[in-house]
Amino acid sequence: MAALSNTDLSNVHAIAPAQIDWQTDDGGHVVPISARFGDVYFSRADGLAESQFVFLDHNQLAQRWAALPDYGYFVVGETGFGTGLNVLAAWQLWQHVRPDNHSRLHIITTEKYPLQRADLARALATWTPLAPLAQRLLDHYPPLLAGCHRLNFFDERLTLDLWFGDAITSLQQCTGQARVDAWWLDGFAPARDTRLWSDALFAQIRRLSKAGTTLATFSAAQVVKSGLQRQGFVLNKVKGYGKKRHMLTGVLPKNPPPMLATARFRHNKKIAPFWLPLPFRQDFYHATLRHTSRHKYAPDTLPDLVPTNHRVLTVAVVGAGVAGLAVAYSLAQRGHRVWLLDRAHPLAGASGNIRALLAPKLHNVTRFDDNLHLIGYLAGLRFYPALQALLPPHAAPVLERVGVLDLLAHQRRAIDSDAQASVADFAVPLNDKQVQTLLDGKTHAIPPTQTPDPQATQQAGWWLADASLINTQVFAEAVLRLPNITFCQTILQNLQQTGDRVTLQTVAHANAQPMDLPPTFDHAVLCMARDTAEFLPHVSRIKYSRGQISWFALPTDDDSLPPFALKYGGYLATFGDTRQRYALLGASFVRGTSDTRTHAADHEANLATLQQALPTLASQPLFDKNRLPDWQGRASLRAQTPDYLPVVGQVWAQPNDTHSRVWTFAALGSKGYAYAPICGEFLVGLMGGEMLPLPRHWLATLSPNRKALR
Repeated sequence: MAALSNTDLSNVHAIAPAQIDWQTDDGGHVVPISARFGDVYFSRADGLAESQFVFLDHNQLAQRWAALPDYGYFVVGETGFGTGLNVLAAWQLWQHVRPDNHSRLHIITTEKYPLQRADLARALATWTPLAPLAQRLLDHYPPLLAGCHRLNFFDERLTLDLWFGDAITSLQQCTGQARVDAWWLDGFAPARDTRLWSDALFAQIRRLSKAGTTLATFSAAQVVKSGLQRQGFVLNKVKGYGKKRHMLTGVLPKNPPPMLATARFRHNKKIAPFWLPLPFRQDFYHATLRHTSRHKYAPDTLPDLVPTNHRVLTVAVVGAGVAGLAVAYSLAQRGHRVWLLDRAHPLAGASGNIRALLAPKLHNVTRFDDNLHLIGYLAGLRFYPALQALLPPHAAPVLERVGVLDLLAHQRRAIDSDAQASVADFAVPLNDKQVQTLLDGKTHAIPPTQTPDPQATQQAGWWLADASLINTQVFAEAVLRLPNITFCQTILQNLQQTGDRVTLQTVAHANAQPMDLPPTFDHAVLCMARDTAEFLPHVSRIKYSRGQISWFALPTDDDSLPPFALKYGGYLATFGDTRQRYALLGASFVRGTSDTRTHAADHEANLATLQQALPTLASQPLFDKNRLPDWQGRASLRAQTPDYLPVVGQVWAQPNDTHSRVWTFAALGSKGYAYAPICGEFLVGLMGGEMLPLPRHWLATLSPNRKALR
């Protein structure tokens, strides 16, 4: 067991981009070479043909994918994303052979030294037949931050989880009820990358596999062969691609031999220590759980549901705020039938503000996988633009990338020099002079990308070019256009699970059109903000605060405000169209009241926050207090938990516990539009028995059964 516990976790979150040397192959194509390992990313002869031969053909993927049943789910695992050539080759094959049903392909891939976007584009430009797919990959390519980046291509029924970081560490964090169906063991040659090809890697491959899982690898090295055999895989050595003599294929049999780990022994001091393979139990953690009390507090336990694969699910989502809409969207895009219920209209609560600002709260982000807000922000930049395809051609945009200048209010932690490199791909540090130039209105150009003097002890602000405004009503309209989502204005009174079905007791809203709901559902999801606690007594510690935003019309010829948004403790942004622009200020924060009427005092509070942070800007006639009666506003209640993280997951209640078909996603606080896309995927993945888009520790951290809520 010793060899399995020696993984170096010291640099889990440090991501260094690939160092590329460019050379010319036999056909005159430019080929990327790793300067770090001195090895090619793909064959100099024909990299695409090699990928198809080694990883697609020798895993029999064309035949297996063509035979997928309705709502089938196939998972591929890869240990070296590299240039993404294997992924694109598989995507192209998937387009040609996938059945005309609701089956889905999920690719999970890791990369310790990811290519920068420009290098990735150059490497993929070689393969003209893959150009359309390569462009879609480049459009969604995330910044180089360690952790899982989920890329959904729902129109292709394809999900790509791109884990940046050490392969062993990434696979250790990978979790879910599903298991990998086929492995691509790629990466540089074992002689050049000895750390990758280790017993720790092979143990994770075994943990994430099941009976019948296949694998293929270009390498026939002894370290690879013996390592996989110790984990129970049955291997075959076959002819390699082109001039390569051999490669390996394998399968995990139905009754594999005991897994082995190397342990160090020394009988006495007269002989040298030696290593010996010994069998061990990989599922020790789960065996321990089986011997504990059934109702013991265990928030990191995965659901244990009767499989419902290969059929449509009927799901009731109660609450049509941003949480409910995100869950409904993820379910509907998988082909399931969703009934979206709310006592009022969609986005009637806190997520119904006229615009939502999608921007991260900047602080030290060297631990990206512990920063749910930043994970959600980056996921949102991919999620919201994809909704535009559901709308008519000339519809208003769901997301408008206006850019945000974050002035780092005094109450926030400073970003240290080590973290600056981590956020460099999406946030550019600005010095005092650059910030002042922008605020004086002398230029509205994109701020310079060069990093200021590293000796500077503190930066005046950060520029986030991709930070955006979300048109909330257009967002809701896009989601509700999906044909398998039905909105029903009704009031939930009670719910009960009997066996594997959930029954809802509802009362139709007085002004709503009567609608017949199904008598029972496969699952029910409570997305009711603070009202969720009424139906989940053990989730009692959901608190709330009042928030009010303010906005007013700008004169037609006014250009005194910057075209980007400002964050300074509050926020200021402009929105509208060519006919009318508005200035938006947000948002007040008041505890101890449930009043949702608009108050002049909150307008004054929003203005005072601006005046304190930016007195020169706030001294313009636009912000004269005499104009406050002309301001419009909207007040609502934000629900949040004591640890300021949302509640996401399976609701345990005796006698169901891990068999429960009641779920919740609530208490998003002021970060709803950042949390919703990634947490919605997380919840639907739990419900559907999929691999999850967040590291395994989030299972307990977000659980409705966590101690912080009891």
